[in-house]
Amino acid sequence: MEKSLNNNFGYISFYLLWVGLCLILGIMISILSIGSSSEVPFILWTYATIGLVCGTFLISLSNIFFFKEWTKRFWYVNGFITLVTVGVIAYYDVKMITL
Repeated sequence: MEKSLNNNFGYISFYLLWVGLCLILGIMISILSIGSSSEVPFILWTYATIGLVCGTFLISLSNIFFFKEWTKRFWYVNGFITLVTVGVIAYYDVKMITL
């Protein structure tokens, strides 16, 4: 039981590591922009969010190819993350095209 938990956490840890790095970046942006009255913090938060969504999508795609056994067993986790990130990317692509 313990061995399978460690294996599953190993695959999910890519997601957790990426989300953690993006959150740390967002916190650093907030701390460094205290007292700033320009739009720079908003723009940097936007870039951090875009990086979070695109990075999560790339991790879900790479899990399909590199961790086939895990993806077959837990297809609903990887599929849900892939569909949500594709939906967000497609939504903003359509919004940008129709500007």
